Amino acid sequence: MSDDQGTQVGPVMMYSSRDKDVAAFYVDVLGLGGGGPGEAIWLDAANAKVVVHEPGDRETPAEVRGQAGFVVWFGVGDVRAAHEKAKRAGCVVGDFRGDFFFAKDPDGRYVGVYALEDHHGHGHDH
Repeated sequence: MSDDQGTQVGPVMMYSSRDKDVAAFYVDVLGLGGGGPGEAIWLDAANAKVVVHEPGDRETPAEVRGQAGFVVWFGVGDVRAAHEKAKRAGCVVGDFRGDFFFAKDPDGRYVGVYALEDHHGHGHDH
């Protein structure tokens, strides 16, 4: 999905019932910065954000937050067009949230797709 702004890789998300322990691993062992209270723990690497969510995150479809791996986010210039393309391809997961959605690639990996032009009001950067 190429566009004038170019697609960017956004935050890498994971879901864990041990979110605080998992975040501590990435801070203590790998040296990521950030953290703090909130529904999600946002950590900073030199070139990306890593987000640790509780498995009950209300904005993520259950099938996405139930996976053990990571969810990589992709920022696109026209999220509505990307959503329509994903919908036609039959790979949309959950609802379109106005400025972001989830999709599933042909191998079954979940990804997040968000609008580069406006951050989706969660109080964090992409």
